[in-house]
Amino acid sequence: MNVLVTGVSRGIGLEVLKSFCSQSHINRVYAVSSTVCSFKNEKVVYIRCDFLKENWIEKIKSVVRNEEINILINNAGYLYQGSVKDTSSTEMNNMVQINYLAPIQIVQSLLSNLKIGKAHIVNIGSMGGFSGSSKFPGLSVYSSTKAALANLSECWAEELKEFGVTSNCLALGAVNTEMLKNAFPNYEAPTSSTLMGEKIVDFSINFNSVLNGKIIPFSVSTP
Repeated sequence: MNVLVTGVSRGIGLEVLKSFCSQSHINRVYAVSSTVCSFKNEKVVYIRCDFLKENWIEKIKSVVRNEEINILINNAGYLYQGSVKDTSSTEMNNMVQINYLAPIQIVQSLLSNLKIGKAHIVNIGSMGGFSGSSKFPGLSVYSSTKAALANLSECWAEELKEFGVTSNCLALGAVNTEMLKNAFPNYEAPTSSTLMGEKIVDFSINFNSVLNGKIIPFSVSTP
């Protein structure tokens, strides 16, 4: 099996990468990151690109070429904590691009690879974007981009099912990551990034045959 994971330089993405490399039936992991990742493994093919720069999708396509993709994990995310009044257009655009538009552009550009691999697309969402969950001040833009990603997961499930491609969204609760610490320095999340990474990999490998078009709370807390 071949896998493509975005946002692998730290946190959940790095743990997902490590977990995939420990699976004997995983042949190759295309690891997308805007910064250098120190983790080394013979299965990993690093693709360094920045979703906020031009021509990043061409870099991914030039590496993946015609290889089938069996699992796509849209994990890369950007969080800025700030009120609607204080959030600049730059920060809003960053969140929209990284959290929502980049996954669309990846699927659009690698659609033939995903069809060949009858891929399972797993979008990493947030409990903040899960309908009916508790909401928190300062996260309105971030949460709404994750809500859009969740809805997109449902739409892809319907649009791509004739090709054997499945699409689900995992709405993650609070996880101990650097991104969370930067936004909420005094908050201690109940779940480690290592555990979450392992569970995401398990879900991506084993649940596409029984779940499609679902937004699944992956959390022991709200958010």
